[in-house]
Amino acid sequence: MSSPLALPEFANIPFVTAEQLQPPPGLPTGVRVVDDFLLWRGIPQGDLSLLQGLPGTGATSLWVRLVQQVHAQNKWAAWINGDSQIFPAHLNSQKINLKKLLVVKEPTEKDQLFWLLQELITSSLFEVIGCNLKDLFLKNHQLQKLKRLCRLHKVALIFVNQKVSKFVNPLFSLIIHFQRDFITIQRALHRPTPFNIAGSMIHANFMHQFKDATRKLLG
Repeated sequence: MSSPLALPEFANIPFVTAEQLQPPPGLPTGVRVVDDFLLWRGIPQGDLSLLQGLPGTGATSLWVRLVQQVHAQNKWAAWINGDSQIFPAHLNSQKINLKKLLVVKEPTEKDQLFWLLQELITSSLFEVIGCNLKDLFLKNHQLQKLKRLCRLHKVALIFVNQKVSKFVNPLFSLIIHFQRDFITIQRALHRPTPFNIAGSMIHANFMHQFKDATRKLLG
């Protein structure tokens, strides 16, 4: 009598459902070539991203495009002003809903910025938070805590930094370097990087839009 056929070794491995194959959550930027390349189909939600580039190269413009998509879903966004401030004139032209955008003045103390970011994230009011920085001075243990909070509250935290660094910090799941003629995705989980995209984002001048520099978005 012949012995029963032996089952393959992988027979006891559980099958993966279609839901488990879904990509991690992301917020579309509205820039198709960027969204199609990234695993999240946009900016990672519940994680940290870094957009770096000199003024006028498109880093802040991409954030504005992202906010357009967020507002289309009737959700809130927040922005912390730094060296490059955003003003109502440009935002109105980009169809940004100012009633669902909180703009905060940059704190004078470094520790205050870390505290402010934690408060904005844990409020669970905002789908995306942008922060303009002259220098990325937050320490790794602070970034690690912000990353955990973003994951818990499903918030996309995006730093916009004018000082370009070649160092790829693994705490950022997405790093994009903006230049005038092209952008380079320096880091993106599960994607071959660096990846260059020909052409530039829509350049926008966020500086000196009013003669009176004391005018602010919020009083």
